[in-house]
Amino acid sequence: MRCHRTYGKGGEMRNSMGNTVKKKKKRRPYLWFMLPGLIFYCMFMIIPLIATSFLSLSSWDGLGELTFTGIENYKRLFLDPANAATYWNAFGNNMKFILCEYFIIVPIQVGVAYMLYSKIRWYKFFQAIFFLPYVLSTAVIAFFGTIFFNASFGIVNKALLTLGVSRVNLPGWLADPKMMFPILIGIGIWSSATIGMLIILSNMKNVSYETIESSTIDGAGSFQRFLYIILPDIGPGMINVLVLDIIWGITLFDLPYMLAGTFGGMDGRLDFVNMYFYRIAFGSGSMSRLNIDLGYAATIGTVTFLFILLFTSVMNFALGKVKVWNE
Repeated sequence: MRCHRTYGKGGEMRNSMGNTVKKKKKRRPYLWFMLPGLIFYCMFMIIPLIATSFLSLSSWDGLGELTFTGIENYKRLFLDPANAATYWNAFGNNMKFILCEYFIIVPIQVGVAYMLYSKIRWYKFFQAIFFLPYVLSTAVIAFFGTIFFNASFGIVNKALLTLGVSRVNLPGWLADPKMMFPILIGIGIWSSATIGMLIILSNMKNVSYETIESSTIDGAGSFQRFLYIILPDIGPGMINVLVLDIIWGITLFDLPYMLAGTFGGMDGRLDFVNMYFYRIAFGSGSMSRLNIDLGYAATIGTVTFLFILLFTSVMNFALGKVKVWNE
């Protein structure tokens, strides 16, 4: 093994190999600090993920003997007409929800973050309204949503009555299957905007004040400052928000479950992948114990994880491109 030597100031000879060893020794304390978190991560994330992958290749009701079935569960998921139709309907609802996030929720997150950043009039009020879901449970948020859209005493129908709509023509929001998905989007906007808005707001506050001040002196208006200075600088933060929104959209369960029940309504308009997983893993109906198949449920979970991995990999690649573009 060769040992490279370099000369510093005053002709002092330095051993590059020795410097490397010293650097490694300096890193060791950090590794010890990381070890507990790494152990817990492996125990509660990596090991269950591997176990779920193996379980997806078997059939098991949680009590009896586990039977190895190979890829039969995957064939059942994608090739069996009834199961494939249920899965792709649920997956399609997830994708529609994610698209609505992109075109509705994310712009609202950016807009509200910029309102708070600019400290417009009544910004404290808007801040309280959008921070409220962060301290409320999903059950409470769903309850508020049902009150808001209630046909008899809901705020929406009360507003329509005030505008002159007759009581006979008032829509029954929660009773109309076609309106369930838009209602879910409306409640989802309010319940999911907080975290993304905070990330975007923190990125806005990191934008150079000197740059903002210089653009103001040059005559740039608030919209021009936002479009040409702030928006390009918060690009990496926006990608992170999109990744979080994708993960939330794919793993959505509690809100549609509380609004439409286990099957996502009579025609499955609010049926999502995790709700389908729940029915298979924990059963549904009066004979729920007979419907449980943890192996098939593990297959659904594994496929969902692969989709999340695919989407996040694409978004991380895009994040790298954004960073290079900003540099």
